[in-house]
Amino acid sequence: MAARQHTEGSIGLAFIEALDDDAYALLAARLAPFLQQPAPADAWLDAKEAAAYLGMPTSTLHKLTAERAIPFTQEGPGCKLYFKRSELDAWRER
Repeated sequence: MAARQHTEGSIGLAFIEALDDDAYALLAARLAPFLQQPAPADAWLDAKEAAAYLGMPTSTLHKLTAERAIPFTQEGPGCKLYFKRSELDAWRER
């Protein structure tokens, strides 16, 4: 099975290396709808997205919000948390 995977990978790699610039451009255009675009710098993130963006578990993020150690917005006590990406970047730089 490993030999088959190696062969398939080699074929795929050989195919990719054989493409010219026009073929790369066409492939990129066809793949673009399937690729996740980065959020704008001032995009609002929910807790799950913010934790993933910062590379930490959501439990750690919730602990930081309870300590008021990280910038966030909340509509009221017990409501969903929101984080501005640019503020998370500034917090991370401190």
